Amino acid sequence: MGVVSWLSVKEGGEPRGNVAGTVFMPSQPWPIATHIEVAKKSPHESVEGGFKAVEPAVAPESKLAPVEKEPLVHHLREQLNAGPEIIVEDLQPIEELAVDIVVDAEPVVNSQVMRLDVRAYALSKTLLILSDVPSVFSQADDVERLALKMGQALLKQPIHEWQGSAFSWPGGLKNPHFWPRTDWLFGAIESYVGRLVKDFTTTPLLVLAGANIAQLVEDLPADSPLKQYPTARIVSLSELHRIPELRKEAWLKMQAALFS
Repeated sequence: MGVVSWLSVKEGGEPRGNVAGTVFMPSQPWPIATHIEVAKKSPHESVEGGFKAVEPAVAPESKLAPVEKEPLVHHLREQLNAGPEIIVEDLQPIEELAVDIVVDAEPVVNSQVMRLDVRAYALSKTLLILSDVPSVFSQADDVERLALKMGQALLKQPIHEWQGSAFSWPGGLKNPHFWPRTDWLFGAIESYVGRLVKDFTTTPLLVLAGANIAQLVEDLPADSPLKQYPTARIVSLSELHRIPELRKEAWLKMQAALFS
């Protein structure tokens, strides 16, 4: 229900007087079913429903039947008695056995040589000269010419085919833990010499010039290939170049060891 007022207007447009009236309006102009219950929201939910974050829905707890649950240990006996089609893993305890582990001992190889610098000259696929050289070596050309003259005198023929190379230990081996591994040094020198003499047509004649290379070959195992060659031991070629008086003695030693 409400109250409405009307103002009467003259022909000129000015108000003439007030006329009051009452209009009756129903409280609900549209008929609705009164037997339906409408869910009521709390004031808190109606105000904050559009602003708060959506809460994750709680997953309903799965309720499995007793037969669908994972079997426990105390149910294994029931399953074993249920039928032969059910296979149950053997749950017997694992028996631990003490086993002796055999560890191979590292080879004990003793050598007085820990560092080595060598120049090698393979001449005419017959003669191999291994000579000690200083770590800082500046007489390579002079020693090379001396080696060629020595080889020509020993073989009594011109040297038309030859090759020279260098060997150093530990060389590029950076880890100091492996430097005293003389078994590695033995393997390295044997492999190096093996590459030099692989094309030799006869048994190599070996000249060890210098104390270090002579001692290293002496320390090699008895079955080493380097110990199977005819071998002469003299002073290093750098000493022979520096002290010519030593050449006669070296010549006699080589003649006696290689051609006797």
